[in-house]
Amino acid sequence: MNNSLFLKLGLLLVLFTSACANKNQSLYLDGTWELRHVIGIQVAGVSPDFKPGNGNLYKFRDDTYEKWSDGARVSSGTFKLAKEDLPINNNKANYSLLLDDQTKTYIKLSRSQLVIFNGQVAADGTESTYEKQ
Repeated sequence: MNNSLFLKLGLLLVLFTSACANKNQSLYLDGTWELRHVIGIQVAGVSPDFKPGNGNLYKFRDDTYEKWSDGARVSSGTFKLAKEDLPINNNKANYSLLLDDQTKTYIKLSRSQLVIFNGQVAADGTESTYEKQ
């Protein structure tokens, strides 16, 4: 009987720890992210780097997002975050981001950096790096 009780408690602990880890990762996304660097579709003579205050932002809170371009909001809606493990370009996505239940985008998320993959760089895609504000 003790083995059964320990097994059940152990299983509950594993499930609780897993749920908390996923919740904590998604909390990393909450906040404002500003564009700092873009790889792909480069224009000759134009730097791929972006200075602070450039107005190109993503804002995430709970399950909603806003996208800002040059200081103007261009879209907003809801999103869902799902764990992924997908090599893209010379990098690796660790989540997918489903915007408005329509557009699935792969991202690499850490506490201070968000990389958004828009296709493969070799096929005219982009890899945009944002820093958390």
